[in-house]
Amino acid sequence: MSPFKKKPTADTAVVSGGDSSMFDITLDQLKELMELRGKDLMEKLNSSEYNGVKGILEKLKVDGNKGLDSNNQQDFEQRRTAFGKNEIPPKPTKTFFRLCWDALHDMLLVILLICAVVSIGLSFYKPPKEGDDGKEDEPNIEWIEGVAILAAVLVVVFVTAFNDWRKERQFRGLQNEIEKDQQASVIRDNLIKQIPIAELVVGDLCFIKYGDLVQADGLVVQSSDLKIDESSITGS
Repeated sequence: MSPFKKKPTADTAVVSGGDSSMFDITLDQLKELMELRGKDLMEKLNSSEYNGVKGILEKLKVDGNKGLDSNNQQDFEQRRTAFGKNEIPPKPTKTFFRLCWDALHDMLLVILLICAVVSIGLSFYKPPKEGDDGKEDEPNIEWIEGVAILAAVLVVVFVTAFNDWRKERQFRGLQNEIEKDQQASVIRDNLIKQIPIAELVVGDLCFIKYGDLVQADGLVVQSSDLKIDESSITGS
């Protein structure tokens, strides 16, 4: 399988490539191919524009049997410059204040906030008295109840936001460790080699065996009884 690059999800984007003039195919053409499926893909692939999988390999300047030359680092850099890296940039982390704002969207907390504001407002309202018996007014402490509710809501919001912030950091750390450990089998120098998934480049020949995850979009160069489960992408 000759990979192109990781398929982006709905809320992510693949690192875009640069100038692909050194190859006979552009990044936009590869994207167009990867958006097609089934009969439409085969018709487009076998058209005079691409001349099948062999034509794609020729345009990408890769040997369909030996793969890329692992000693030619300049070629790898040119491919990354032209087509981008095989990675999906992580979503920007939410700030602590954004997490606080999200926590405030809880309906129960909204109701408590409204009650606190109403309670504080009513505590300062004094109806007019008909007579004055000369006694001094007692200190107004009715506002304490509203302030206590408000303080409780703020404590809940800050604790919830802090827990979410800590869990997000732990999740990102775990995700980074998993991505570092993920390896891809590629054919380079006519040998099967293990490399980190992030080091895959457009034109690499991936060696996929039973139970492997497909690390990037690509075309099948050669297969035997190939079946791929795309339910995680298509949802069916």
